[in-house]
Amino acid sequence: MRWKVLAAAAALAFTTTSAQAQSIQHFTRADFERALVEAGATITTTDPKSERIDFEFDGGVIADALLLACEDNVAKTKCLGSSMLATFEPEDRTREQIIEAINTYNYKENFGRAYLDQDGTISVRMYIIADGGITRANYSSQIGLWFASVSDFFGYLYGEE
Repeated sequence: MRWKVLAAAAALAFTTTSAQAQSIQHFTRADFERALVEAGATITTTDPKSERIDFEFDGGVIADALLLACEDNVAKTKCLGSSMLATFEPEDRTREQIIEAINTYNYKENFGRAYLDQDGTISVRMYIIADGGITRANYSSQIGLWFASVSDFFGYLYGEE
């Protein structure tokens, strides 16, 4: 799966038009949703005024996204950060197995960080910043690489199949 995403990201980088190559200086909801869809997500948010962008990827992995570090946090304008979070309720795993999977993920993966909430929920988060600018292709590529890393987490938790 990871190689498919990397190949798609490379193909996207080579087919970038001049409009796509323009740097995004601040994130908007439209930018974020576009990058999520370009990376392979399906937006599932039913309320476009919701602060959260709910989405699904890789055969049913559910996650949400937020714009952060905004000049106006209410209107969500001139945002420098975008955050994605996928959470999982572990099945048939001991706390030690979960901690080992999280440690392995954090050691091997570069696109996100995993942690265990106080209530026992596994969280995998990624934060992307626009400070200084980011191309549309880079934005969606980073999101796609995070999708692949979240999928890899299942292998660390349940073993490679």
